[in-house]
Amino acid sequence: MPQLTILAPLDQSSRDRVILPHLRHISEATGATIHLLHVISGIKAMEPQAARAAESYINAFESQLRAQGVDVHGIVRKGDPAQEIVRVAEEYKVDGIVMATRGRRGLQRVMLGSVTDDVMSTCPCPVTLVNEAMASGALDETVWTQSSYMAGMIWNQVARGLLSEEQATARMERMEAMGLDHDVLRHTYAALRQSGAPASWLDIDFQEETLEQFAPELLPKDEEPAEKPAA
Repeated sequence: MPQLTILAPLDQSSRDRVILPHLRHISEATGATIHLLHVISGIKAMEPQAARAAESYINAFESQLRAQGVDVHGIVRKGDPAQEIVRVAEEYKVDGIVMATRGRRGLQRVMLGSVTDDVMSTCPCPVTLVNEAMASGALDETVWTQSSYMAGMIWNQVARGLLSEEQATARMERMEAMGLDHDVLRHTYAALRQSGAPASWLDIDFQEETLEQFAPELLPKDEEPAEKPAA
């Protein structure tokens, strides 16, 4: 029986982690090869560091899945997300696509769902949707996301010369003691260190909440009002 191949598009949002356990289960059950895809779109595709940042992001996922015995490969493309997802699916002759969706309403749902809708209407292979709002293990996924994000923050400080490697290790150990995941921290940090470029994060609220919990000293300080001159 031919080996199955599954394409999993990632968009650098928190819902990427929702599909991680599903990809692992699919691989364990079928021996499928997993292709992770990130498409750099819009103005961001013109940024010099965008490709390296995307590769770093994909590498962190690859490292996690590969450590769990999954045959996984990363792909980075530029262009329209829906068109590139369908193009890569045809190029690699995948047997199916697994995508995560965010269970929200209103305008945000329309904006976030447009890529999914376009893929489902144009792709010839089956598309499996995993609803972030209904996915089990939400707490574990939150820890996964926070751990990955904080690894990126630590790497940023090392790259800027604000932390030594020893201090970075100590900081990760402290965060592990606070509840972050050891493997995610170390694998993500190693991937960023190898590529030399941090992954970008689009969810500002998530960033602020995570920093407030694990590294409040990194939050921007409100400027103090200037003192009035004495009369």
